[in-house]
Amino acid sequence: MALAGSRDWASPPSKSHLIRWLALAGQGRSECLLRFEGEAGADAESMARCLEAMGVRVHRGSDGWLVEPPAEGLAAPSDVLDCGNSGTSARVLTAMAATMGEAVRLDGDESLRARSSELARVLRELGVKVSGDALPTTVNGSMRGGANVDLSTSSQPLSALILASPGLPEAVEIHLEGEGVSRGYTGMTFDVARRCGCPIEMGSPLILQPWQVQAPEEVDIPPELSLFPMAILLEILHEDLQLRTSLPAYDPLMLMAIDAIDRAAGGEVDLRDASDLVTPAAVWMALSGGGTISGIPHARGKESDRIARTIELLAAFGMLAEETEDGLTIPGEQSLQRPDSPVETHLDHRLAMTAMILASKVGADIVGAEICDVTHPGFIEQLLGLAQP
Repeated sequence: MALAGSRDWASPPSKSHLIRWLALAGQGRSECLLRFEGEAGADAESMARCLEAMGVRVHRGSDGWLVEPPAEGLAAPSDVLDCGNSGTSARVLTAMAATMGEAVRLDGDESLRARSSELARVLRELGVKVSGDALPTTVNGSMRGGANVDLSTSSQPLSALILASPGLPEAVEIHLEGEGVSRGYTGMTFDVARRCGCPIEMGSPLILQPWQVQAPEEVDIPPELSLFPMAILLEILHEDLQLRTSLPAYDPLMLMAIDAIDRAAGGEVDLRDASDLVTPAAVWMALSGGGTISGIPHARGKESDRIARTIELLAAFGMLAEETEDGLTIPGEQSLQRPDSPVETHLDHRLAMTAMILASKVGADIVGAEICDVTHPGFIEQLLGLAQP
């Protein structure tokens, strides 16, 4: 379809912010309004529903969600906590379950079941029984003592422990190892926790103590920064299209990554702190000057093996990329071709959104495109709406 003109392009609220604020506000003692524009994605909905199963009330309104924590504190759910497709929700809820002293069972969709987590090992070191490294799993016990956390594979275990710390029965000692990845998300966790009154300072060992959540009465949830490259891709593919959209500034490391992709020109771009950008970045570089994406071996453990699946997606649209030990190399100045068979998205929302954008130029049959709603509800309708006069 031909896309042209100046159009509005709305981004959904940041699911990373929403999930973190839901986790802490749900453990608080007073109501907290999470204000945002647009519709929250399915991942945030999964977190909200799981907290509702633990006694939290989430009142969904036109200007955001009002979180009403239970007066007596969170209760172990009577049924399985279904985390849907949300890896962040699964990790945070697993850590929260490990403060309850009784069995809590968690599960998710097919994609989430395929993702194992370092968090299970960490919780076992802390004396908690965890039946499996991947979902479905049962968590039983309360964290005590100390454990080692490897920051080089994921930021989620550390974030999960911090967000669950209000429910700790006693202080625990966390020894941090490895060179951190996705550090912007860790910084976001520290920021949200401190705004709720958490007395925490980064260091190793990191001492996590029980604390009382004092959430603000209102919180503004920013738009999703990691989806900004989707708008850029649309403008690259459709030269006569100009999109009016927002560029939130809450994650300087991701902003630096976006700028580095734009200036790559055949050089190297380190996405250690922005692995969520891998797929659109690879397409962006393939259509411009090319280059190498490095620092992302942990991207193999995302919703899909995002390195291999990104190469597969590029190939479906007639473009080339080669896997390296810690990323991929992409030749530049490539052109799109219409796929001659259905394009698989592997239940990975970022692959799906990128595939839909590529299809807007040359056409394609996209399998599982509805997974876009995990982060961006209404993405497909918004994309198709650009073709309307």
